[in-house]
Formats: sequence, C-alpha cells, structure tokens
Amino acid sequence: MDCQHQYFFADDSDHHAFLSHHSGQRFDSLDQEGVEGRKRKDTRISGHQEIRMVAMEPLLIGVDVGGTNVRMGIVTPDGRILKKIEYSTDMSRGSLDMMKELTSRLKDFISEESGKGHPEIRIGIGIAGPVDQKRGVLIAPPNLPDLDGFPLREFLRKEIPFPIVIENDANAFTLGEGWMGAARGSLHYCGITLGTGVGGGIVVGGEILHGAEGLGGEVGHMVLNPKGPLCGCGGRGCLEVYASGSGIRRMALEANKKGEGKKIRKKGRGDIEKVTSEEVFKAAKRGDQAALKIFNEMGRYLGLGLVNLVNLFNPEKIVIGGKVSGAWDYFIGSSKAVVQQGA
Repeated sequence: MDCQHQYFFADDSDHHAFLSHHSGQRFDSLDQEGVEGRKRKDTRISGHQEIRMVAMEPLLIGVDVGGTNVRMGIVTPDGRILKKIEYSTDMSRGSLDMMKELTSRLKDFISEESGKGHPEIRIGIGIAGPVDQKRGVLIAPPNLPDLDGFPLREFLRKEIPFPIVIENDANAFTLGEGWMGAARGSLHYCGITLGTGVGGGIVVGGEILHGAEGLGGEVGHMVLNPKGPLCGCGGRGCLEVYASGSGIRRMALEANKKGEGKKIRKKGRGDIEKVTSEEVFKAAKRGDQAALKIFNEMGRYLGLGLVNLVNLFNPEKIVIGGKVSGAWDYFIGSSKAVVQQGA
C-alpha cells in the first residue's frame, strides 16, 4: 500500500503555503491556489456611498494580545480592514493592570464605531497559550503567567456588552487563513506560526481542533528528539527549540561555543551572548556559513514536524506564518527535502 503524499510549497512575501498535490493539476495552478487571498491589501473605505453601505453591516473586532504590545482592528464580514491601532504594554505593571487597560482601550475603540449605525459588533481575542473555550479562561499563558486560570471573557463582559470569543493566537491565525487567506476554501488544513516560540492550529472538517481541555494543536511541543535541548515547557527536543526565534538564538550560541559563528554579530556589536535571531537572519543574508548552517538545521526539524502533521492529519494545506517565516528562503530547502522523503 502506498502511503506517500505529494506536496508542493508556494511562497509570497506575507505567508507561505505547503500544498497537497491533486492529480491532474500542474504546479503553477497549485501555486496560484496557494496564494489566493494572501495578496489582499488593507482596504480603507472612501466615498459617502460606500460608507453608507458599510454602516449596516455587523462589525468584527479582532484583538491580538502579545507580551509587548496589543493590536486591534475593525474588519467587515468580507474582510475589509477599516481601522487598526497598536499600543505597547508595560509588563512591569502586572498582568491584571494590563487586562484593565485592554478593557478600557477596547471600550474606547468600540464607542467610536457604535454610533455609526452598526447593528452588531462581535469581538475575537487571540492570546498566546491555551484557552478553556467553554469558560473563556486562560490556561498558563506564557507571556502572562500570573493570569493562569484568569476568567478573561467574564472580566471583559462586565464592561463590554457584545459577544466575545477568546482563542489561542495560533488558532486565530489558522482560522483567519481559512477565512480570507491561503487556506480559503479548505476544510482540512493546519497553520504554523514561527515567532519567539512555535504555535499551531489544526482544522478538521472545517472545525478547529481544541481537544478535551483546549490543549489540542500544540504543534510547537511535538517531540522530535527526546534527547534534545530543554524546552520552556519542561520537555526536551520539541519543535519549538529548533524552529523558533529562541531556537535560532540557542543554535547561534552553541555554534559560538564550537568556535563557529564568530561573524554572526557584526564587529563592534558586543557580546555574542546578546545575539538575536534577527541578527542570525541578517548574517545569513550576508552569506555567513554558520548562520546558513543554523537555518538549514532549523528547516530540517521543521520538515520533520511537517511530516508528522501530514501523516497524522492528511491536510490539504499547511500555512506557515509568523516573523521567523520571513527567513523562508534560508530554511525551506532543507524542510522540503525532509518532507519529500518522509511525507
């Protein structure tokens, strides 16, 4: 029995799609399918007639809660972005104060729009870490550890009388790609976010996979090497220790200990212990061999993670996003080689 799957990779400047092959389709048609919806630009409304038309639509407010900043946006049901704001968060004030500020700013954001004739406002909040969907409770959020068990939805509803959905940020990314992005029209697909850590979302039959307690889809913590480096979750050899910004930094420090990577930090930048993943990326662009080797290793482990997802879920597509995916050209070759061999 042949258990091999054929997959291709599509790329644009925003997100990257890993596409299943359908017999009879040429690669170029798959590539077009993969990038559909990702080249949309933010559309701001203009002209009185269009404003009157938009005024009667329900508004969707999306909120991305990070450890250093919060982003909010107002979007129409057809995906047009009407407004965006971003503000920095001061973690030294404590997580509860941060949630109070979030509530206040969200109320102000809503009040500016609620008088414009919108019959309904719906709010979606993405936050790093698992979420108890039934209760709207945060479960050990990594950026806000003192809010473990915090009833965020109930807290917000005391001040905001609109429907609120709270979701893990990687799940929110994945659902967004299915709504208006690279996975539009797909019922079975996965999303991976490569940032400081590695997040993931899995959609089966059009529904996001939460699992029994909201802990499903933690792609970053699949174990690829049980004797590998220690992960922040307490395990060893997770995908996150190889394919994230923190993993890239770790590999740069290891390379330095072996006498490699001396030129990853430009002369005069100081101690290698302060190296960042962005500096490793810049070094790779300069052709630094140690940096290129790091991204090759990163891509190899990412490829192993992709193989596991393919064999477990047989997705139509896997969409890869997040800041680290900007280094796509430097890691995708080794990822592709692993996938073509193992999926």
